[in-house]
Amino acid sequence: MNNSQNGFTLIEIILSISILATIGVLTINILSTQIDTREKVTAQNTAQHSINMAMERIYSDIQSAYITNPNDSNSLNTNIRPIIPQFSFKNENLIMSVKNYKSLIENSNQSNLAIVRYYIRPNPKDTKTMQLIRVVDTDMVEKIENTGVGVSEVLVPDLKEFSLSFWNGTEYQREWDSTANDTQGKLPKLVKIHLQSYFRQTNAEKQLTEVSPTTKQERRFIALDTIVYIMSTIGVQEMTTQSGDYKWQ
Repeated sequence: MNNSQNGFTLIEIILSISILATIGVLTINILSTQIDTREKVTAQNTAQHSINMAMERIYSDIQSAYITNPNDSNSLNTNIRPIIPQFSFKNENLIMSVKNYKSLIENSNQSNLAIVRYYIRPNPKDTKTMQLIRVVDTDMVEKIENTGVGVSEVLVPDLKEFSLSFWNGTEYQREWDSTANDTQGKLPKLVKIHLQSYFRQTNAEKQLTEVSPTTKQERRFIALDTIVYIMSTIGVQEMTTQSGDYKWQ
């Protein structure tokens, strides 16, 4: 009579559990990698779309920059507006008048003229994050820097850098003021735009920061650069090219 019994030995059970545990860990790692990759791609696409739209908006506004022409004062009602057309960039604060503005604001006092402002501020919900804000005012009654004036929007939610430089006829300069002595009543013919935006952090990156808060992690970002040629120079001197250099005429 055979008294042997069929079954698993303790070693076989331990080996089976080990194999299943290994497969489970590998599966979790693969899924985590896929999720992290998907989050990175999503964050990159979001940042790319955001910065592209922002650059397009800034480019369009600067290209439509406008300085008062006395012949147009009556038709544009600029002679009765306390805020006159201007173009200035100081301390990362861009204020300019633009024409051909398509106003969607009901009962606006202006037909195609507006004052636009770009400035940088901390995110109200996260002071470590900076935002690029765009404000549009079509009434031109109060200064656009005043609280509550115009319609504002967050153009870049996680800004790294925003800078401009302006061609003055001989070289690029970092600031511009259409009321200053050397550039009074003038628009820069060329404007360089530099814009950088951070990618949104993935959950894995956030966890790594939480685990090692003292370890400085270099955040990923995307950068765009372009040059705007201001088409309308009504009210300013034109520039011509000589030997590849731009000169005031």
